[in-house]
Amino acid sequence: MFTALLIASLAAPSSLVSATATVDDLQSDFETAVACRQIDGRNVWKGELAYYIQSYVYEGDAAASADPDMADAVLPEDNEPETVKEFEEACAGSAGHARR
Repeated sequence: MFTALLIASLAAPSSLVSATATVDDLQSDFETAVACRQIDGRNVWKGELAYYIQSYVYEGDAAASADPDMADAVLPEDNEPETVKEFEEACAGSAGHARR
């Protein structure tokens, strides 16, 4: 099954990873990412390049639901330390399985 990946964080590259990682790189990384504990009811995965979180589907200005087939890349270099810590904690000791 093809898994779509939204890469909104690449719109404004501000780090070495986000400046050099392509959408294809992140898609490949996402496909082999390891499952972590959920954050706010959304699935989370850890890859080599980034963390990934299940995307919301929006209707108008409000989130309608989380789409199980789409994820947003969370690049540590492009996020606040508190955000990165939340993902690190969700993935700490994760012995999850790759997405395949």
